[in-house]
Amino acid sequence: MISARLPRSYDPTRLAEDLDRLRALPQAPQPGPYHDGEWTGVDLYAQGGGSGPAPQLEPFLPTPALDHAPYIAELLTGLEVPKLMVRLLTLPPGADIGEHNDAGCNPQFGSVRLHVPIQTHPDVVMVVDGERMRWQPGELWWGDFSKRHWLRNDSEVTRVHLVIDVLVNDFVLELFPPELVARWREEGTGISMYRPPLSRDDDALKRFAGGFMLPNQLMPLFGGGKGLDALVGGAVAELAPRDGRLAVSLNGEPTCALERVGESTLSVVGQPPGVTWEFGDTGAPTVVVRGVPEDLYAAQLGFQRGPIVPEQRFPLERVATPAS
Repeated sequence: MISARLPRSYDPTRLAEDLDRLRALPQAPQPGPYHDGEWTGVDLYAQGGGSGPAPQLEPFLPTPALDHAPYIAELLTGLEVPKLMVRLLTLPPGADIGEHNDAGCNPQFGSVRLHVPIQTHPDVVMVVDGERMRWQPGELWWGDFSKRHWLRNDSEVTRVHLVIDVLVNDFVLELFPPELVARWREEGTGISMYRPPLSRDDDALKRFAGGFMLPNQLMPLFGGGKGLDALVGGAVAELAPRDGRLAVSLNGEPTCALERVGESTLSVVGQPPGVTWEFGDTGAPTVVVRGVPEDLYAAQLGFQRGPIVPEQRFPLERVATPAS
C-alpha cells in the first residue's frame, strides 16, 4: 500500500479562507536539488517556532504564520501527535518537482507525512512509486514518500497542500488501516514509536556529559544544516546539560539537543525516534539509527542509494574537549 485516505475530513471553504490570509506572507523556496526554486512554502511549525537564540535545541512549535490560519491551527490541534515540520506548500502552473525520495518518512524511522490538499486540479500529476495520486481538497491522506515520487502541475491553477510531518504514536496508528500497521510492525525492526521525555533534570544528565567522536557517516543527521562538503571529516560532539536537555555542540558550535526517554536512552529533539543515543556501562554512547538507507548523504539530497537498513549501530569513542 503506497497511500491511504485517513478517516478525517476538513471544510475546503474554511481552508481556502486561511489560504487567502496566508498569501500575503513571504514564501521560501524548498530545499532539494530536484526543482528550480518555484516550489515554495510557508512554515507553520518549525524548530523553536522559527525564532529564538538556539531554535535547533528546541522541539518543533507553531510559528507566527499560524496566527493567520485559525482553521488550520484547529485542524492541527485535533491531530493529537507531536509534530515536526508543518508547511503550506505551493507549486505554480507549469512547475514540476523531479523524482526523489524522502527517506526519513517511514514508520521504521518513526515519522509519517500527511497531506491535506487545499487547492488542486485534475491536471496536477503526483506519482508515488509509479502510482498516480488523486487527492481532493479537505481530505486527509498519507503517502509513502520514502518511495520515489514526483510532481508536475499541468494545470492553470496553483497547487497548494498542507503538509504535516508527525511522529508515530498510538493516535496516529489508529488512523491507519489495521493491515497496513500490521505490515509495518513486521518490517525490519518494526515501528519506532514516540516516547515522551522523562523529567527534565540537569543533575540526572551529568553522567552522559563529555566529548565523543562522531563519525562522518552520521553527520547528515547532526550536521546542523551545513553543506555536505563540511561534514565528511566527522566532528567532536560535546554533550553538556542545559535547561533539562543535553545540548550537543559539534566542533564547538551548538547543533542539537538530546532528551532522556529511558534510563540510559536519549532521543534527539526535533528528530524522529528512529535515532537514539544509548549509553552503556562504559559511559560512551552508541548511536542507533533505524529505518533509513546506509548512505545518509545521498538520502539527504533525496537520492536514495540502496535499500532501507533496519538498524545501524555506531559506537562513539570518548575524546577530550576544551571543557574537560
